[in-house]
Amino acid sequence: MLTASELVVIYPEVREPFAQVFEDIVKGARDGYKQRAQLVALSENQSPVAFVSVLDRQSPVLVLGNRLAREVSTYNPDHKVIVGAVNVEFDNVFGITLSPSFEIVSSKLRLLVPGVKNIHVIVGPNEGGPLTSAVDLFLQQNLKLIVHPAEDIRAAAAVYRALIQKLDEKDAVWILPSGSFIGNAMLSILLQASWDKHFVVFSSNPVHVKRGALFSLYPNNYKMGLSLGRLARDIAADKAPDRKMQPLDDVFVTINERASKHLGVHLTDDVLRQVDLVLPAR
Repeated sequence: MLTASELVVIYPEVREPFAQVFEDIVKGARDGYKQRAQLVALSENQSPVAFVSVLDRQSPVLVLGNRLAREVSTYNPDHKVIVGAVNVEFDNVFGITLSPSFEIVSSKLRLLVPGVKNIHVIVGPNEGGPLTSAVDLFLQQNLKLIVHPAEDIRAAAAVYRALIQKLDEKDAVWILPSGSFIGNAMLSILLQASWDKHFVVFSSNPVHVKRGALFSLYPNNYKMGLSLGRLARDIAADKAPDRKMQPLDDVFVTINERASKHLGVHLTDDVLRQVDLVLPAR
């Protein structure tokens, strides 16, 4: 039987380059927890539920990845479960999502494009809850968050096409970690329209910056692991936070220099100090 001081980390067994993502998160979690940890890698056909059910209920359990987190949260064990590397919020568990905190999003927008007033985001089923609750938070920063629901990628494409017709320099489109139902073809259309009409596209996928999005906010996997480890340590000490699922504060910021010049974004020394990577103009 495990002691209360040990952290159990359950993560999916995947191939590179995704394996490196989980390795970085796990390393951070171990460093953040500061005590012994047991690591468990599960294959695609293995469920975490049977494993968690036999653990000492005093042992905090960190479960990584959407599939494993979904199964554990549905099972609703009487264990101290923390989830990470997930796109959406789950019930019955603690954790940190991959979506950057609204404070970070608003601060980066004010830094880079202070003229933006409206943020448009397309969400799939079960994704809109946290965003809807953040509308008032953005209003406090003089930003209007407009959430557009879509059932599938076809419905999302129709929303993107309608948005493109009316957006201007006061607007920004935010592509969520889940992808916001955008394929390569629609992304190309959206980015071309943003350059033509001078509205901002930013994303939680750094690859989109290479394609022409202005900037990306994406996870610093090691630091996210640190935060998950500290959260597990607090929960083990019965110091659980009031909010069970929390947004991501540990992010990298990448900006496209060519897009910044085209959109009139000035990369001052103050801006560059708050950016981790600048992709050079071609």
